[in-house]
Amino acid sequence: MDGIDRGDAFGHALLDWVRGGTDPEVHEREDGYLEVGAGPELYVAPFEDWPAPEQRAMARVRGRALDVGCGSGRVALHLQNLGIDAVAADASPLAVRAARAKGVRRTRVASVQSLGASVGSFDTVLLMGNNAGIFGSPQRLRSTLGQWARRMHGGARLIAESTSPYGGGVPVLDPAYRRLNRTRGKMAGQLRLRVRYRQVASAWFSWLFVSERELRSLVEGTGWAWSEVLTGEPEEAFVAVLDKRC
Repeated sequence: MDGIDRGDAFGHALLDWVRGGTDPEVHEREDGYLEVGAGPELYVAPFEDWPAPEQRAMARVRGRALDVGCGSGRVALHLQNLGIDAVAADASPLAVRAARAKGVRRTRVASVQSLGASVGSFDTVLLMGNNAGIFGSPQRLRSTLGQWARRMHGGARLIAESTSPYGGGVPVLDPAYRRLNRTRGKMAGQLRLRVRYRQVASAWFSWLFVSERELRSLVEGTGWAWSEVLTGEPEEAFVAVLDKRC
């Protein structure tokens, strides 16, 4: 194991999964609560096995596309196969290696924070796989979306996926933790967790799960206009399609 990626548990999992591995990841909440994750059945699934909202979202992509937090690169690969100019970006070098192993041609090792002005060269930015929560807090979500809106051209599109914290589909989130969040002045779906995979544990990180109503409220005033929402069952993720206000 390379020393530089010793704590990249999810990256190691992704690289194993694209090579045929089947061991799932484990999510550990800040209080020690553990839950087995979805594993390769979700994160390296072919298009025909994706949830319906994700499948429908692909038809909303236009122009040059950036898949932020690409994981195994399944979204960028699907778009690439459709003939779309798609770039897969992830903060994890191992995730980018996994995406390249899957066949994604254009990749970039980059965190959300490091994208900077380069985001302005894309027509569609995708935050799939619950990546609307990649910012970790409502403040950072609003701040980053505002920055992107200022850097992207009129008519640019943002496609963001999340799962409501109230529908039972969010990992390591239960009513007791939602109540704790309220006492701490946080949103119900704010989580502090880390990923374990075999003998590897990631650093602790924050993630944000929001309902459709909450996301609508957070987006207001950031420069993005709500276009439509693609939904499935209550416990499943939804996908919001947002267009930059002209």
